[in-house]
Amino acid sequence: MEFEDTAPLAPQALESESRRRFVAGTGAMAVAAALGAPGLVGAAPSSPLATTTTMSTGRTLRVGMLLPEGRAYPLLGAQLMAGAQAFAQQQTGGPQLRFSPVTYGNYSSQAQHAAEELLATGQVDVLAGFVHTGKQAAPWEPLLERYQVPLLVGDTGANALSPQARSPWVVHNSLGHWQAAWAAGRWAAKALGPRAIVAVGPADCGFDHLPAFERGFASAGGRVQNTVFTRSVDGTSLLDELALLVRQTRPDFVFALDSGHRADAFKQFWTQSDIASQVPLVASGMLAETMAAAHQPAWGLEIWAARSWQPQAEGTSGVTAFQRVQQPTTFHLLGYELAQRLHAAARSAPLGLPLAQAMAAAVLQTPRGEVRLDAISGETVTAAYLHALHLKQARAAVTLPSVSAASCQGLCDVLLSRVTGTYLAA
Repeated sequence: MEFEDTAPLAPQALESESRRRFVAGTGAMAVAAALGAPGLVGAAPSSPLATTTTMSTGRTLRVGMLLPEGRAYPLLGAQLMAGAQAFAQQQTGGPQLRFSPVTYGNYSSQAQHAAEELLATGQVDVLAGFVHTGKQAAPWEPLLERYQVPLLVGDTGANALSPQARSPWVVHNSLGHWQAAWAAGRWAAKALGPRAIVAVGPADCGFDHLPAFERGFASAGGRVQNTVFTRSVDGTSLLDELALLVRQTRPDFVFALDSGHRADAFKQFWTQSDIASQVPLVASGMLAETMAAAHQPAWGLEIWAARSWQPQAEGTSGVTAFQRVQQPTTFHLLGYELAQRLHAAARSAPLGLPLAQAMAAAVLQTPRGEVRLDAISGETVTAAYLHALHLKQARAAVTLPSVSAASCQGLCDVLLSRVTGTYLAA
């Protein structure tokens, strides 16, 4: 995470960091490894900066891909790129997608610096990637307007978009984590009961998916009894304290958020603790992905995972190509959708601001179903799913309704943290 009072890196460090991270052959190998199929990377690069996906007809859209070097999920960038390539490789018509990937480090300032270097080459028509544009679009808009190049942001959607973050040059395609948490809260109040304990990791507590759950839960008559951290700032586990609180207060369920290797620790704790057989667990965010990755259902434990996709979905446009990715993750899905949105817009729109407008207007049929962007808020609108990990038919899921951005009006205003960095990138 990046905080407002974090000292910026020196310009020389930023320059060397971004320049040395331009991905050529090494990036292609990372993509191939993430895909599990070297042949999917495409033709040899035509320049040291580019990997090109060859298609039979159409013009070329030159895409500068900004990829984080996150500590929580080191493979995030490679998986995002692999998902984008998986979509691009299946296309037989329309524009070519030519990717110039660059990893920028961990901070928003580094992403902006890397973007400026890419734009200065004159070889980029559009920027895309896993970046944070903040509560204000001001740091990005002048740069994009100067070069007449839009930015397509892909992220988890842990934060709701504030009105100040809107810009005609910036388009957001998220995984909808805050909407899934909101919808899970409403469902849980009705299905599990009105009394909940919230367990949250320090790295997850400063983002909007936590108050989104609380508001969704309250809107259906629920009340959060206690909110506790899963560990202290120095990394000491507080899970035993969570177990004691559950035994003492007997809530109707526990709602949990955590990420990175700490999510693995939470999963191990929960499946081995006696409290797991006493109260249901509703996991959201990246913890939901970790819990769902178990190869076997958790027999005797009631565990629900609030997710933005169904990995085994059938009969949806593009699923066949997406399933070529071995062990696809939520980051593969996000990269796939970024490429799909770029391709859909570039089929008819010219470059510059019209391309941004076409990206925002595109309605996609993706491996998670229909995905569109709200015309007023810019939020990603799609269904969320609750997977019952404790049942034999665990692949079957409860479909949660799409959450209107208007339902969560003012959510950003109640965020007390000073977090300004990209969720999961730091």
